[in-house]
Amino acid sequence: MSKTLKYFSNLLTVMAIVFAAAMISSCEEDDLSASTVDVTSVESENFYPGDQVTMQGSNFEAVLFVFLGNNQIPFQLDGDTLTFTLPSNVAIGEGLVTLVMPDGYIVTRNIEVVARPFPIILALSTNAAPEGAEVIIKGTSLNNLESVTIGEVEANVVSSTATELTITVPSGLQENLEAPITVVTSGGEATAPGKFYVGENLLLNGGFELGDGDDFTNWSKFNGGDGLTATSVDGQAYFGRSLRALGAGGDAWRTQLASDTAPLEVGVEYTLTMWIKAQAGSPGDGGNIRFSTNPDALYSGNYDITTEWQQIEWVFTANATPARAVLDLGVIADAVYFIDNVTLVATGLSGPQPTEILLNGGFEEGDGDEFTNWSKFNGADLLTATTASDEVRSGERALRAVGFGGDAWRTQLASDAVATEDGVEYTASLWIKAAPGPGNGGSIRMSTTGNGDAQYQGDVTVTTEWQKVEWIFTANSTQTGIVLDLGFTLDAVYFIDDVSLLAPPQEE
Repeated sequence: MSKTLKYFSNLLTVMAIVFAAAMISSCEEDDLSASTVDVTSVESENFYPGDQVTMQGSNFEAVLFVFLGNNQIPFQLDGDTLTFTLPSNVAIGEGLVTLVMPDGYIVTRNIEVVARPFPIILALSTNAAPEGAEVIIKGTSLNNLESVTIGEVEANVVSSTATELTITVPSGLQENLEAPITVVTSGGEATAPGKFYVGENLLLNGGFELGDGDDFTNWSKFNGGDGLTATSVDGQAYFGRSLRALGAGGDAWRTQLASDTAPLEVGVEYTLTMWIKAQAGSPGDGGNIRFSTNPDALYSGNYDITTEWQQIEWVFTANATPARAVLDLGVIADAVYFIDNVTLVATGLSGPQPTEILLNGGFEEGDGDEFTNWSKFNGADLLTATTASDEVRSGERALRAVGFGGDAWRTQLASDAVATEDGVEYTASLWIKAAPGPGNGGSIRMSTTGNGDAQYQGDVTVTTEWQKVEWIFTANSTQTGIVLDLGFTLDAVYFIDDVSLLAPPQEE
């Protein structure tokens, strides 16, 4: 049954072509049928959907219609050149092109329609970039571009070739969150391998592009420097210039490259990633490496490495600032690794963030022993400024407080009141340490002041090491100040810095 239907369909099409040509022929004054139409060449043997087909020949002025299979398609003439465009939905496979002339005279030519190559993304120039920054995509079959998106938001395309696209990161994306890069062409869709983050890479020169010879700007060779070299060789470099590392053997730290320090925030989660593969035939195939930090080292687990590029990831909570990212590559003797796009992102700061509303929490502003935006409620002579490096946590100044003894409120410093919302949770915090003596083991607390009843934190024991004290409370007024109650322990000496009052994130 289906063959019979197909036969009648083709027959009706031919009859329609001949009938149309005959009708036109009867109306023509010139005898176009006397001209023999000849197709001498077709521009290509294979065509993609949407391509233009160009035929060279003679007497094309006699052509009335062009059909591809059973479908009539528009065409253009320019002397001995006839061109037409294949529909984007044309069937894949062999196609019959029919040129129709007067009196039902036809000339046919077969062409081959092939599927467009599927786009492939091989590498990105960086795996983290903020809004407005450029990202280069390398791959194959990236032409016939329809769109590039980052996290489903369309990116501006700066330049485009079959093997390289340059785009800019669009606005409207949340920072420090993973946002896949997707390229859509007429041949299909491809998503960049690995994770890409919208936001700043906290490591300078994470792609190793900068540096002379075998040196890498913003990186230090802590150990095994002779085994840490640059490579731009195809098959070794991931993108542009990469790191080649030779394992010294024995201990991971014996081949070790460290970044410049980055301004991390203690207690915040960070994600460290990099692209790595081992050289085939070297002990690195099946070897292992790790990440660490410096100072106050944290260590990742071991990562097994193969000869295929892989993006490895370590999520950690910062315990020091500033801090370095360290690549520990030395445990396997004679292992050869290729490394690129080392990326550090503050993933713990993704999405809407709390807002700092306290003024001069670092005590940087003020003359002598005075502190702008703060009032000495009690024990004024016991509340002074210090600039000694071992008594200041950040910046140039901190608060030095001496306990009056007996009651917490007898040594007391209060911030200016700030606007708060009744019934909403706020987070107050401070960094504190004690000088050796009564303060080591002494206790302090925070409380509130404002147009509502005072609220009090529980007592906190202080040591001689910097510690963060945090208090979450629910505001009971529209104006709230933070009060530091430091007087309970007689003659205790405390150093306080980086006091904070955070309002909750605003809903987007």
